[in-house]
Amino acid sequence: MANDVLIYEVKDQIAYITLNNPKRNLLDPPLCKALGEAWERFADETESRVALLSANGPDFSFGADLRHKGLLKDLRKAFPPNGTKILKPIVGAVHGTVAGSGYGIAIRGTDITYATEDAQFIFGEAWVGIVGGILEYTPYMPFKIAMEFYMGGQPMSGQRAYEVGLINHVTKNREELMVEATKMAEILRDNAPLTLKAIKYGHYKNLETAGRKAMRIAQEEFDAFIQPQLDSEDLQEGIAALSENRKPIFKGR
Repeated sequence: MANDVLIYEVKDQIAYITLNNPKRNLLDPPLCKALGEAWERFADETESRVALLSANGPDFSFGADLRHKGLLKDLRKAFPPNGTKILKPIVGAVHGTVAGSGYGIAIRGTDITYATEDAQFIFGEAWVGIVGGILEYTPYMPFKIAMEFYMGGQPMSGQRAYEVGLINHVTKNREELMVEATKMAEILRDNAPLTLKAIKYGHYKNLETAGRKAMRIAQEEFDAFIQPQLDSEDLQEGIAALSENRKPIFKGR
């Protein structure tokens, strides 16, 4: 699977998912949709046992493209449902600017994360005056480090991220980054798949609070309820009736 903003390739049971948006890999609606489709494919297919998430261009991702109204719904699709629908491991290889929601995908979206030492992790919500979520990020750094990073909004280098435990490994450059991340993907590929699923499930389950679980279930139920309406003949009939200034004839399908 390949399009203008994302490349999906499976080689030797590794799914290589590569952000390819020329606009600094901004998470705009097309890229969010492509990522959502990629995660669905990875979750369901038997050809791959592990995913390796990386990016083309100078930056991993500059974050959400806030110029698009209603982006929030699309943005949710960009995050892999780790610990629920996806129990196969995901390795991340990030470089350049890793900002905002791009930071979220790099950290929350991957189980094991590699970064170049000069990568710049940025959580700039305090600059913009918006925050999409914060509870999800609390397990990944010590309290004091996290408070400074999230409230101050200042960049954190890949080297510093490694020192505080935000990522697993740091490399000198992008060439070494992909080599080392691929080695880890190969290790995971060759380990017992059912055991890895159990380990991933257990760790993510332990992180999920009662509140987060309720929100997740409610969202899943809402999505299951609302999508058939969006695809229904009744919706098309309602739109047509509105444009034709007549009473709609609904059929319940």
